[in-house]
Amino acid sequence: MKFLNTNYFKFGIIFLILLLYESIIRHDKDFDVFIGASKLIFEGKTCYEVWLMSGTSGLKYFYSPLFAVLLFPLKALPQIGYNLFWIAFNLVIIYRVFQLLPFFLPVNKFSKNKKALLYILGAACSARFILDNLDLGQMTFLMVWGSLESVRLFSLKKYMAGSALLAIIINIKIIPIAILPWLIYKREFRAVLLTGIFLIAYLFLPSVFIGYSFNNDLLHSWLSSLSGTTAKSIFDDAGRPSLSSLIPSLFMDSDIQFSVKRNILNLDAASTNIILNAFRILILIFLMFLFGKPFQKMKTKKAMFYEIALICLVTPLIFPHQGKYSFFYLMPAYFYCSYTLIKLFTIKSKLQYGRIYFFTLVFILISFAMVTVTTDGIIGRRLSDFTEYLHFITYGALSLLFAMAFVKPRFKPLVHY
Repeated sequence: MKFLNTNYFKFGIIFLILLLYESIIRHDKDFDVFIGASKLIFEGKTCYEVWLMSGTSGLKYFYSPLFAVLLFPLKALPQIGYNLFWIAFNLVIIYRVFQLLPFFLPVNKFSKNKKALLYILGAACSARFILDNLDLGQMTFLMVWGSLESVRLFSLKKYMAGSALLAIIINIKIIPIAILPWLIYKREFRAVLLTGIFLIAYLFLPSVFIGYSFNNDLLHSWLSSLSGTTAKSIFDDAGRPSLSSLIPSLFMDSDIQFSVKRNILNLDAASTNIILNAFRILILIFLMFLFGKPFQKMKTKKAMFYEIALICLVTPLIFPHQGKYSFFYLMPAYFYCSYTLIKLFTIKSKLQYGRIYFFTLVFILISFAMVTVTTDGIIGRRLSDFTEYLHFITYGALSLLFAMAFVKPRFKPLVHY
């Protein structure tokens, strides 16, 4: 009976409960759209600019032709069958993300209690978006894991495997492409070159199964749908968390809800777009400041994780048309800040450490309150809708960015923490 007390058994029970709940009770998911796109391509039809049903609502498919082709083996399964597969796959991916943390951060030096506290804090801060991704059948877990795993492989000089992995997740959903400029910034030109080669190969790989001409038509339709989404983001993203919805709510006239006016100016769309792009540029400049001098190789795995966590953090803020589920990208930053707070707790009595500990803790608590506590499961649907109307999730992500600035590894007071 000793096995019943092991972590593997406990994880297995949680795994089984989530699997059955999400597959049977919460069965209508965005994954229905992915399967619908796969069926259309298999029948020789386009899957872009087509409304595909997910439960009682229709959604459009914005991912790559290759991803839809990779789903061919699942298209013949009933809904519960492909849901079981996808949720099981995502639960394994989440587990792998947690397993990757000790590679980057020296958490094995923690006591058992401190290590447990770290995982509890990181999971608690990310819980809302873990549930969102499972409920919707989304793929953000895959994007976060692929980003961390590819960087781990690059650090081990396994460039072929790392590039193949990074290229496939970029192909499926474009937002991990933010890692490529960082690789250039860190003088990892071999990784960038190989990733580029794999990206080109993956674009034409579906031709083997669906023909060269049909694949080309799908690629043109896919790129057109992506460019259209970007061009209309300040209008289409009104109810989504990100800068592309926050900035228009502040600088353009919009419908007043909850008897609360949000905008401080009434500008036209062109002027608002300029302000939006200016904010994006400011965030990128801030990142460069935190990264330090360009073309400098990474000195530690911890510094590597810190910078990847920053890239993940700003990704859903900068990219247009991101749903709430995309803010699972904040998870690495929450873990890094939690790790640092635990490390600093015993030495915060020293003045320089105390200030860093205090401000990091304040910004983390603000972020947690705005991002996680505002879920409808805690404060109720109406109040949660009100916080979304005021873009609390976006403000919470920005607060986390400030927290990350205080725990930058190369800050002199933190050299030996």
